[in-house]
Amino acid sequence: MKTFIVTIAAVILLMVFPMQNVQDIVNSHKIERFDEVVYSVCQKARTDGRFTESNISQLKSDILSEFPDIGEDEIIIEVTTSMKYKRFEFDSRETINYKIGVPIKRIVNMGRFLGIEDKDNRFNYIMEGYVLSEALE
Repeated sequence: MKTFIVTIAAVILLMVFPMQNVQDIVNSHKIERFDEVVYSVCQKARTDGRFTESNISQLKSDILSEFPDIGEDEIIIEVTTSMKYKRFEFDSRETINYKIGVPIKRIVNMGRFLGIEDKDNRFNYIMEGYVLSEALE
């Protein structure tokens, strides 16, 4: 009976590793999909010369469809909404800046079992940068 109990305890402890591998794959897929969504909206902003309200609302809806476990208030969106025009030489006035982020929850699988609280078992994944405007005056 002691052997059985020890075996079951060992199996439970060893299950943490393959389950963590699966969680890492899930989080990687979420981050990859988020990168694709942000890239497409940034390219749209590039051609429009700014982030329009429709671009921002489309971005929010795409993120919420990919991340059903987060709310709209958890999404970080700081973007250039003023019109920027293309210059024929590089000029910082044509940059469209963006900072877009989402919380990634459940970094460690079985976090509660390992004593990690939900508020500590997450991080904000943020994409920050700029694109150059393609809009002509």
